[in-house]
Parts: sequence; C-alpha cells; structure tokens
Amino acid sequence: MVLGIEHFFSFFPTTNRIQQQKSRPILVDSVFGWIVSYTTREIPSSGQNPPCNIVAVSLFNLEERIERFWKVEELQPRSDYSWEHRQCEKLFSTTTTRTAEGRYIVRLPRQPNFNQLIGQSKPTALHRFRLLERKLDRNPELKKEYHKFMAEYLSLGHMQCVQDDDGHHSEGYYLPHHPVVKEASTTTKLRVVFDASAKTSTGASLNEALLVGPVLQDDLLSAILRFRTFPVAMMSDIAKMYPIQCYELSTVTYGLSPSSFLATRTLQQLSADEGDSYPLAGPAVLKGFYVDDFIGGAQSITEAIQLRRELSELLAQSGDFSFRKWTSNNTRVLADLSPEEIGTQSPIEFDAQ
Repeated sequence: MVLGIEHFFSFFPTTNRIQQQKSRPILVDSVFGWIVSYTTREIPSSGQNPPCNIVAVSLFNLEERIERFWKVEELQPRSDYSWEHRQCEKLFSTTTTRTAEGRYIVRLPRQPNFNQLIGQSKPTALHRFRLLERKLDRNPELKKEYHKFMAEYLSLGHMQCVQDDDGHHSEGYYLPHHPVVKEASTTTKLRVVFDASAKTSTGASLNEALLVGPVLQDDLLSAILRFRTFPVAMMSDIAKMYPIQCYELSTVTYGLSPSSFLATRTLQQLSADEGDSYPLAGPAVLKGFYVDDFIGGAQSITEAIQLRRELSELLAQSGDFSFRKWTSNNTRVLADLSPEEIGTQSPIEFDAQ
C-alpha cells in the first residue's frame, strides 16, 4: 500500500542495513521486517524490457498476527450438502406441483424407515387435548382467542374436517397443540403451536421420522447488514406462511422438522418460476428474506415503492402468499397501503443508517 511520501521515512526507524557486493541484494531494516531489494544481474540487449527492480518484504510477524486475527473472526463455510439434504432437495424438485391459484404443493421429506418409526399417536394427543380444555375453561378470554385462531385456520383452508371412524389412521399422526401468548405482537397475540416432537407408541416422534433439510437463506447477520445499506429501508412478513370430530392440516405447519426448508425452498422456487417478470422483486425474494420476514430496501423512494408493489404482486398473485406489517423509514413508501397492511411501528422510530 502506498500511504503517501510523508509516511515513507517512518517505515525505517533505524539505519540498520546490510550492504553486500555490487549486484547483490541490499537488506534494509523496517517496521515491516527486513526489506530485500536488488536489480537483475544482466542488462538485456536493445529491444528487450529494461532492467526491473525486485523488492521482497519479510512479513512473518505481521502475517502471523493477521492469520491469528482471521482465525478468530472466521465464519464457518457452508459444507456440501449431506445425504439428508440432497434427499430433501431431490424430493422437492421432483414432486412439487402448483395449483391453479399458484400455490405450491410440497411433500414432507420422510426418513427411509418412516413407517417403522411412527406408531400410535392419538392417545397422547387426546390426553394433551383434555389438559388443554381444562386450562381454557379456567380462562374464558384465552379460550375465546384460541377458538378464534382455529376458526381462522379452518376458514383459510389451512385444515379440513376428516372422518375418523376407527380413530387410528395407519398413515396419520395426531398433533398435540397448545397456545402461546405474545403480548408484544402487533398482529396475533395468541398463536397455536403444534407439537410434532410428541412421542408415539414406538418412542419416536414425527420430527424424528422426517428429514430436516438444509438452510437455504442467508444468516440473520447478513440480512441485517445488507438492510442497513439501503437509504430507503423496508420490512414486512408473510401472513401465516406456516400453517384437530378430527381435522387434517392442509398446509406446511410450523413445528415440523422440514418446515423451514420447505417454506424457504418454495420462496426460491417462486423466484425461479416467476421472478423474471419482476426485475426488483425476483432477486429480493432470494436475498431479502429471513424465514418469512422481508428485510431490505432500495436506493430511492420511487424504487422502494416499485419494489414493494412487485413483491406483493409476485407473492400474492403468483404464489398465493400475502404480506402484512409493512414498515419503512419513509412514510411515502407506505402511502397507498391500507391500515391492515401497515405495521403499528411508526416509520420514524428506526433509522436504516
């Protein structure tokens, strides 16, 4: 690095040097170590390149320190896909289909011995459900919100009523569920959580019988760092991207081992299938999401508005996803949105810079 002539002499705090015979290298002590400098021995004939000076710097100590620094700061590179990851990707690529509305139909990636791992699950689920009923009976408000959540699931088509004559479907797994209340949430205070880690009669759970799948999105640190580079910042999330007489769940539900892979892989597939028609939203779907949250922005207000519109159109019209809780550090980006689409956080409460 050339730092400037005013710094040059500070590189040589001593006058130590080793002067050898003519045409031999000169060694000069410096703050970087010993610098070796010399000219090529033979002078080339006319028409050839002129003599060149060669400088070598001994930087053992400096290199050692830098190497130690990078070892401390090093991020572990993503290794090649394991057999399990390759199976998940193969199953997704070969079996995923789409409905007329654009919604993706995916299969749960199973372990090879899935049928041997999954035993009877209904007795445990019924016991958990009776405990839940007693809890809800003691808290009428909680019971009201719980029923409201499940009714919405039903109305949205996330689950459907099924016949359960014998009570023991050979291929079925009964999911225990319970409420989680999050007072800080700006949308749903109560969420129903499905427990796919509940053991069956074999001692194995549904999660243990499913493949997990690889991590496809960038880590949260990368998403936040990239988010902070945009003058106009934007955030949003996909409504209910993860989605029991008995009800059969019709959508990918949070709590299952491969849910994260299936959801994020579907976003990538949507970008591959439809992204060419959306020059801003296509790349943003690949790089701007952390799970179901969009964290990104644009270089101008006009571009930010166009990006927001493209994202909404790509995900809603092409993939049957819908956005909610839009937030930005500039109110003009949100000007044409309905109150239901805007997050409760004031746009001036955070600064992308």
